[in-house]
Amino acid sequence: MAKTKARPSQRRFVGVAAAALGCLGLASCVEAASDAAPETAFAQEQAPIAKRDGVSLAAATVAIVSLEGAPAVVGDDFRQSLARQFATHEIVAADPKKARYLLRVYLAATSAEGGANLEYVVDVYDSRRQRAARLDDGVGVNGSGDAWSLMSTSVIESVAGKCADDIGAFLSNTPEAAPVAAQALSYVQ
Repeated sequence: MAKTKARPSQRRFVGVAAAALGCLGLASCVEAASDAAPETAFAQEQAPIAKRDGVSLAAATVAIVSLEGAPAVVGDDFRQSLARQFATHEIVAADPKKARYLLRVYLAATSAEGGANLEYVVDVYDSRRQRAARLDDGVGVNGSGDAWSLMSTSVIESVAGKCADDIGAFLSNTPEAAPVAAQALSYVQ
């Protein structure tokens, strides 16, 4: 089987992600025996999930159970941006005990030629606490200095928007995503 060569940004992110995942101990809120050694974000190239139109995501509720990897200020900003993006994407946030899907979010900022990359990985767990999906993407920014210092409000909003797009696309393909027409009851006889 032929091996593909990872891009330099992938190798850096994989190293950061592996170190972060190694330190986290995934046993706190979500336990899954099949995920005892989660693969890195770029271990498998997967086609993006296509968003299904004409469905309501109201029953496919989510809860962020952890957000790791970023300094506290950036993490707080990202969490707030993601909450705003959830509202615009019609993603319903719920209490972790009542949510259908639990989200573990990992952020990493790595230096790159001429700037930095801000990347995310979202592990989505179903109600049986089995990982249902791993979503990842990111953006590059120009500038110099520490990678985290380049993460402006607009960059964080952009990454949160991409993250919400991916989560919305995943949720639109779940059993809980009901066709919009099926939700409207007709009393006309």
